Amino acid sequence: MSPSPRHDEAQERLRRAFLTLTTPEEVGRFLEDLMTPGEVDDFVLRLEVARLLYRGETYEQVIAGTGVSSATISRIRRFLFRGAGGYAMVLDRLGEHGTVPR
Repeated sequence: MSPSPRHDEAQERLRRAFLTLTTPEEVGRFLEDLMTPGEVDDFVLRLEVARLLYRGETYEQVIAGTGVSSATISRIRRFLFRGAGGYAMVLDRLGEHGTVPR
């Protein structure tokens, strides 16, 4: 079943909400209200795993650096290399130099 138009509108509103934020402090305040501390930590860890993979680190190095499972690394790697390009775009903008084929 596809999302309803109302859900699509709500998703677009969330995207626009992020675009209204202008400083890291504002983003932090919004995330603190939007998500639980555990959810924020999950996103932090996903981005860190993506960053390490983007830099060419091996699964073993990523596990040693983050403690995440190989299944989680595999899932993040799939999105990093064959997803919508969001991870690579953000990592590039943060000044990381990656190995994702364009």
